[in-house]
Amino acid sequence: MKNVAKKSNTMDILQRYSLTASKKFGQNFLVDPNIIEKIVTSSDITKETAVIEIGPGIGALSEGLARKAGKLICYEIDERLKPVLKETLSEHENVTVIFQDFMKADLDQCVKDLSKDYKDICVVTNLPYYITSDIIMKVLKSRSSINRMIAMVQKEVALKFTSDEKSPMSVMIDYVGNISYVMTVSKNVFMPAPHVDSAVIRINKERNLEDSFIEVVEGAFKQKRKTILNNMKALFDHPQDVLDACHIDAKKRAQELTLEDYCALAQERKRV
Repeated sequence: MKNVAKKSNTMDILQRYSLTASKKFGQNFLVDPNIIEKIVTSSDITKETAVIEIGPGIGALSEGLARKAGKLICYEIDERLKPVLKETLSEHENVTVIFQDFMKADLDQCVKDLSKDYKDICVVTNLPYYITSDIIMKVLKSRSSINRMIAMVQKEVALKFTSDEKSPMSVMIDYVGNISYVMTVSKNVFMPAPHVDSAVIRINKERNLEDSFIEVVEGAFKQKRKTILNNMKALFDHPQDVLDACHIDAKKRAQELTLEDYCALAQERKRV
């Protein structure tokens, strides 16, 4: 089916299959073809690209991705959508839909399989608000050769992620590459309309996270009101000595440390 994102087509699909958006899965169907085109364009997809889409819904974004990509793998948790996606994506032979919870999927194995034929691999997704951070973290922590992630998230979350505010996620993003705010998406282009606007962000991934780096960052922010000295006690037998070796003020808190500080701590953690 062509132009799934056209509002009349979306309404027709939902009516024919007696479907309503699932609150459990945080579903809101995007009904603006122009937004779909902008997301696809911002993803820099070519026939040399393999795309992993999380939560294709009824296939509105999937349709646009499938036209541009060499291969599209979709992870969908809602099995009610099996017959819908079979119809809406039927003309695209380069699409494989996997009905599985993405959080339980073996992402590294999926990317490893795709890497046999594609050097450029990216994740593109319209994320449910309730699980945004978990999914982004899974992609960030993946040891695979994912190059970038383009995600639609709640606007407030996008502004937080792209601000100077420090968090475990922002530090990890800084380590692997960078993040940018692509565009704002009005709540009025969804059906049903959510309570707030959304935004598209892009995370470029140039290298993978190391276990030692993840450990020190998560440890540092575990109790962010405490000093870095207190938070590092769980990771080092002699945290003061480690901080001295890294030239880090023991009285600082997690949000005051630089990326270089975290890298230095990660190197020390490797020696433990």
